[in-house]
This record gives sequence, structure tokens and C-alpha cells, in this order.
Amino acid sequence: MANNCISTYKFKPFHFTVLRKECDPAQGSIFIYGHQVVCNNNAYLLSFQTFNVRTNDAPGQRVMRQIWKYSLDSGEWIIVNCKNVPQELVTSYKIVTLPGDIIIIYGGIGVPSGGICRNRIYLANLANEYKENGMSFIDLEESGDVPFKLCGLGVVMDGKYIYTISNTTGPKNDMDVHRFDLSTRKWELLYKTIREDHDPTPIHEHKVVFFKGRIYIFGSKIRDADNNSIHYDFSKIHMFDVDTKQWQLLSAKHDHRVSEPGCPKTRYWHSCVQCPEKSNLVYLCGGLGDFQTFNDVWRIDIDTMQWEKLTNCIMPLPVYLHSTAVTPSGRICCYGGIVTERSDLDARTHSNDITSAWITIPKLKVICWEAMIHYFKEQMFKSSDECLKKIGIPQEFYERIIEARRIC
Repeated sequence: MANNCISTYKFKPFHFTVLRKECDPAQGSIFIYGHQVVCNNNAYLLSFQTFNVRTNDAPGQRVMRQIWKYSLDSGEWIIVNCKNVPQELVTSYKIVTLPGDIIIIYGGIGVPSGGICRNRIYLANLANEYKENGMSFIDLEESGDVPFKLCGLGVVMDGKYIYTISNTTGPKNDMDVHRFDLSTRKWELLYKTIREDHDPTPIHEHKVVFFKGRIYIFGSKIRDADNNSIHYDFSKIHMFDVDTKQWQLLSAKHDHRVSEPGCPKTRYWHSCVQCPEKSNLVYLCGGLGDFQTFNDVWRIDIDTMQWEKLTNCIMPLPVYLHSTAVTPSGRICCYGGIVTERSDLDARTHSNDITSAWITIPKLKVICWEAMIHYFKEQMFKSSDECLKKIGIPQEFYERIIEARRIC
């Protein structure tokens, strides 16, 4: 029976809740360099963690790199049993997932942070996690027009293709577009920056999405002719057409229900996700401006280029440098970053919180499972396998409990 002290469960779309408060998966870590979360199912977040750890038996710090998994059912982190984790990467790497539990890590900056840029592709299969030797990353052999070693680039995936939008090797900034075919392991150069008027202005640490054969860019920093950084204006969106291999600058429609500018204020280090069921909808969360940290959430319909501010969907705290992923059922999960108690830049702290909001109405079985976890999580995790089967828990959720127990 449910505990009478537990609050009543209510499904609230577009409402942020804190799933995990100040939980550092790296016990004793003092600073996380780079972290990116991805979701390949409705049960877990995956994160490649790179952090400094202070040890008692040795002065100074040591850098650790591990794959962590967070159970959305148990609310616990666990280190994934994994070999050959890319040890040279610190930050600015990109993670994507494929159906069948495949994880891909691309690019990044080596040790120390701000050091050598990387352009390697690493692949691992989560299905091997619980085997005796665990899962293992392999360094893919690459051929063709291999991109330069860069940092601050954008990466997006569509089917068997990985697309990269280049940025910087230091003072030089480009917006070259490359495509990697996972079936042939060959790179193809789709667009070469020639520094003419029709070239897009180079953007650093940009967020990218893929929709109907086109790549759309949302932020972050623009490099001017003198290599100075200025913030990205969301009233216009850069778009690359994969078929024509041309860039276009599209005008976005403002939300006239809210105060000016009617689109996200200029910012960088925000997060950006695409709705799984309606891939024309893109959500932008948080970020950092010149004198302000943001906790707002905006949505743009790529079909109409219409911005909409979700005035009732507000992140718990202003945050930037966070990572956001979305489950197949439409649940946004935001992890980490730097938060402020107010919207100004005072009292900044590194966060390891996980916050969540639904951006779609999922299937009824998903909502029912949320309610079951809310009321009966402790009882279900303590029950025997036989008992769980007897009470009639559907097979997919039964298997989630069994696997999540390995974390507890």
C-alpha cells in the first residue's frame, strides 16, 4: 500500500522537477571539466564524465574519465563497466547514440584543458555492459576527407550519417560541413568555407539539429572579422541544406505575446533538444548572456520558424554549461552546469543536479509507471522477482526494475 505521507502524484507537462539534488557521481570530485548526457531509452541517462579528484595519499589532483549511468527509476548513479575509455579527452567532445545501445564519442580537447584538439571517433556497445569483460570502446578507422582537429564544433546524427560543422583551431574559424558514413567509415566534405559574403559567420560551441535534410544552428558565440566573440542573435537561424550543399540565413518569427525581443535573448552555453515525436519542435533551455544567466525555456517550430516562450516552463535555477537530453517518450533531463541563485552572475556554483520536464504527453502506460514509481518505488525494489511477476507488472517495466537493482 502507498505511504500516506507521500504526496499525491500529478502528471504536470512543461513543469520542471528536481530528480536528483547535488548528487556527484564522482565521489570526492572537485570540478567536472566536461559532461554530456544522452538518452537512448526511457530508463537511463548516460554521461561521459571528466573530472579532477583530490586524493588523500598524494598531493595535487588527478583527472578521471568514466562512463556513468543514471536510473530514472531508482534515482541512482552507477559506473558502467567499460574498458578503453578515451583517456585523452577532457572537454568539448560530442556524444551521440544509435539504436541498439551504441554509444559514439567524437572530437574533444585533450589534456590539459585547452590543449590538443582531437578528431577521432570512438564506439562502444552498451549491450556488453554486464558481460565479464564489460563494454569496450574502439577507435574507428577513418578515411576520405577527414576533418581537421577542431574544438567548439557542432555534431548531429541522422541515420547512418554523422554531420560535423567545424569551428576553430585557434585564431582560425570556419564553418566547413563534413559527413561521416558509419557503414563505410568514410568522411565526405559537403561544404568548404571560402570566406565570401555568402559564407555563414563562424559560430563557436553551436547547438545543431537535423530536420528534413537540413541542419539548423542555434547559437552560441559569433566570431567577427577581428576574431572577437559576440553573442548569437536568435532572430535569424543558419540552415545548411544537405542536398544543395548551401547555407541560408532564415528569419525567425517573434513571439509577440511576450516582451521584446520576442525570441531568446542573445546567449551562449545554453542547451538545445529536439522533440522525439514532433521533430519540427526544438527546445532551448538556459544559457549565459553578458550580464545575466537564464532559466527560461523557448520553443521554435522549424516548419514555420515561429518562436514561442514557454512562460510556465521555468528551470529551477538559472544555469549555463549544462547538458540536456530527451527520452524517446519526450522527457527533458538537464544535468549539471553552473547555476546562480539569481539571474545575475553573482554566487556562481557548479551543480550536479538533475532536473526534468515533460515536453509531450506520453502514452498512458508511461504516466502510470511514473505514478507507480512515485508511490511504490521502495516496495518494488525490495520485492522478489517472483513477487513482481505475480502482481502483474508489465514485462518492459519488470525488466527495468531488475536492471535498476544492479545500481542500488
